[in-house]
Amino acid sequence: MARTSISSAPYADLLGKVFDLTGRGLSRPLAESILSLDFPESDAARAAELNEKANEGTLTEPERDELQVYANVADLLAYWQLKAQQALHRHS
Repeated sequence: MARTSISSAPYADLLGKVFDLTGRGLSRPLAESILSLDFPESDAARAAELNEKANEGTLTEPERDELQVYANVADLLAYWQLKAQQALHRHS
């Protein structure tokens, strides 16, 4: 079975259009909300467990796919939190 790795870049580009509906960038309340987002504790623990197994070389293929999902979401979250920080800097 072929595995597919999905880049977060196209998603980030489209979400950029969604969050910038007014053409002025992120509003302060939206930027602050984005900065408060994080994985629930149980998911953060699962991602850490999968990373540990990957480092040990014991990750199964389904676990590898699961870890890739966590990585893609983490990439998107990091991107949007950077954009939120930039927006708040502009608003200050």
